[in-house]
Amino acid sequence: MGAALLSGYTPLQGRYDELLAGPHELRRHWDTFMRSLADRAGAEVADTLALMEREIRENGVTYNVYADQQGADRPWQVDPLPLLLSANEWAEIEAGIAQRAELLNRVLQDIYGPQELLRSGAIPPSVIFGHSGFLHQVQGIRPPGGTHLFQYAADLARSPDGRWWVVSDRTQAPSGMGYALENRLVVSRVFPQLFGELRVQHLASFFDALRESLLRSAPKSADEPPRVVLLTPGPYNETYFEHALLARYLGFALVEGTDLTVRGDCVWMKTVDGLKRVHAILRRQDDDYCDPLELRSDSALGVPGLTDCARRGTVLLANALGSGVLESGALLGYLPKLSESLLGEPLKLPSVATWWLGEPAALHDAWARLDKVIIKPLDRSPREPAVFGVDLSAVERAKLHERVAAQPQRYVAQEWVRVSQAPVLERGAHQPERRARERLSGRSVGLRVFAVATPEGYRVMPGGLTRVAGDGDSRVIAMQRGGSSKDTWVLSDAPVNASFTLLSTTVKPEDLVSSQGSVTSRAAENLYWFGRYGERCDATARLLRVAIAQVLDGTAERADGVAPSLLLAERLGLVELSQAPAADLLRAATHADAALSEQLRQLARVAFNLRDRMSVDNWRTLNQLHSDAVFDQAATLPVALAWLQRAVTSMMTLSGFVLDGMTRGTGWRFLSLGRRIERLSNACIALRLACTEGQAHGLDWLLDLCDSTVTFRSRYLVAPEWLPVLDLLVRDEANPRSVAFQVKGLAEYVGKLEATHGRFGSDVLAPAQAMLRALDPIDLHPDSTALLTCLDRLQAAASAVSDELSLKFFSHAVSRSVLSRVA
Repeated sequence: MGAALLSGYTPLQGRYDELLAGPHELRRHWDTFMRSLADRAGAEVADTLALMEREIRENGVTYNVYADQQGADRPWQVDPLPLLLSANEWAEIEAGIAQRAELLNRVLQDIYGPQELLRSGAIPPSVIFGHSGFLHQVQGIRPPGGTHLFQYAADLARSPDGRWWVVSDRTQAPSGMGYALENRLVVSRVFPQLFGELRVQHLASFFDALRESLLRSAPKSADEPPRVVLLTPGPYNETYFEHALLARYLGFALVEGTDLTVRGDCVWMKTVDGLKRVHAILRRQDDDYCDPLELRSDSALGVPGLTDCARRGTVLLANALGSGVLESGALLGYLPKLSESLLGEPLKLPSVATWWLGEPAALHDAWARLDKVIIKPLDRSPREPAVFGVDLSAVERAKLHERVAAQPQRYVAQEWVRVSQAPVLERGAHQPERRARERLSGRSVGLRVFAVATPEGYRVMPGGLTRVAGDGDSRVIAMQRGGSSKDTWVLSDAPVNASFTLLSTTVKPEDLVSSQGSVTSRAAENLYWFGRYGERCDATARLLRVAIAQVLDGTAERADGVAPSLLLAERLGLVELSQAPAADLLRAATHADAALSEQLRQLARVAFNLRDRMSVDNWRTLNQLHSDAVFDQAATLPVALAWLQRAVTSMMTLSGFVLDGMTRGTGWRFLSLGRRIERLSNACIALRLACTEGQAHGLDWLLDLCDSTVTFRSRYLVAPEWLPVLDLLVRDEANPRSVAFQVKGLAEYVGKLEATHGRFGSDVLAPAQAMLRALDPIDLHPDSTALLTCLDRLQAAASAVSDELSLKFFSHAVSRSVLSRVA
């Protein structure tokens, strides 16, 4: 082992160290991994860190840390070193988690069923009824298949004696499995050879079990296979990235509450093709936000009537509503006896000692040993964090005592476990003329493990999400407090099936499909605006590039007036022209509050809403576009020009993904409609201004703006003239930047949608297209009334098609005929 790598690594007294069994003595299952790491040169270790950081950044992996100034833009933090668990150790954890999930499922069945545990006193009724997670509205509801707790997670901590303990249960909408998957995808690329040599168990079979169990347990329809969706609170939720990742990986539609509606006692998904029955919902929303009709009335995230559908058994909710009551810390102390009575066996994986302070004896005892316990509210809330008794002054103890004594039933006392520490790889301080040295340091860690219900019992993910404290002194391990994470490698004593993937099911001829499936109305609207904002960003960057180039070469201002590129920028609201156009343009290109910056933010916002539909390459291009941006008030015009050139290149790359990377389905048509409408509108505005206010300034700027300079020069061996330029930019249907090309594409896409959804845009588009085709070459000059009228008519038609498109598809007004079919 390289002594340099371990030189700064110091095990903490009174803590279990995951890496070392004694001074400079590696634990056996870490030996191969650490020897391989030590064999890497310093530059290679640095490259490993840089590779991971780039992967996370380019993949757009984020976690919204509300307390962080970076907010939703904070990248997900992953340490390159995984947490290694031996096969024997994992076998004990796996058995304990499966048993615990089964026990909690039975407790939940009783709480919302006969309530015998409450009547017998096995669980004090006030522990259940006094917890906000108990929902009396779902009393008596039996989910399809009888399983309430479909997915489960537990937070584990290792005590100084090496034993694993359950700190808390996650039963409402457990998060983290998507991040565990992303960690595996990233870390396994960094150590591909070690991953195989150590026989690390794969995760794909767990996700396959999750998907198959949902499909198997969902209510059946005679005329269609079960449709499963993943319900998310939306892109502002802290774990939205993993919602999108899981939906894409599992093959489920990612929906928000507004994408679903209840009709005829069933849940339906609103799509551009009409309403589609939903049979199962993998939810990532807290219980009370799921239904504003019966649960939390102020929720804008839920589906009115969802509770009644669950009551009638027409939809499977994973997990069942009301599962949050199991997250009460007060239950932990009663689980050992419940395991004996319900399962006939002792609890295999014990809980950290926890006392419900609603019992007077527990309250008195907790106060007598406050230095050794943590006081926690029953209802987990960032507004009332856990309190370490040892940290309190005499005054703070008195205030805490007063608050707890007023409502003791709202609190628990939990033994303070000195959790284990594991190595993290970090950069050391830079030294003059030397590269920073990478070193190991110890951080507190906790492990979140996951289980899913299957017909054979609960299946446990062979790994999990290892969470790492934000700094060496932190006692709290929480992503919301700036913590990071690790991949978790469960080692196997036998060869693993490395060929298994989630896509291993054999497809028969009758299973072949030729489309991507239904597109929700919200997704269609986001695709449409992704197309529009993409074109808008491209047009703005091109215009500013042309204008800045003219300023730099001295042609922006002449005796016969201001260059039309500057006038167009002013007309579009990009600049407010003053006596210093160079400063105006520089501000438009490089200031964070200028139009280009705002357009890029809107593009990113819409793209984030489409996270489950966008490829990794698409995301990398978007992230590269933002990372390249020069929003610096100290920038110069040449710097701004170089940045605009990179922006145009990135936008062209995004266009290439649309043309070559998307199947020609409904979603692609909506995105293409957005691009065509935006490009048509921009072209009409630019051409009209060139004709009316730019006759004295030549046409090179217009060809450059419309990316048609090369085409013009290849056709005409003359300087740009009005007739050939207007023919190329207005009438030529083969030029992808021309007005005619946009109109032809619009007519095609509108016609395709009208064939299946009824008329909505051709009435205004067809006459405008006829006027365009009727233009005679003799009208192709800047003073032509026919040309200017045609441009105005086409711009109005583009706006009208956009309005009719929005009204028909995005508002999703359900007709009476549709309602009658589903009622």
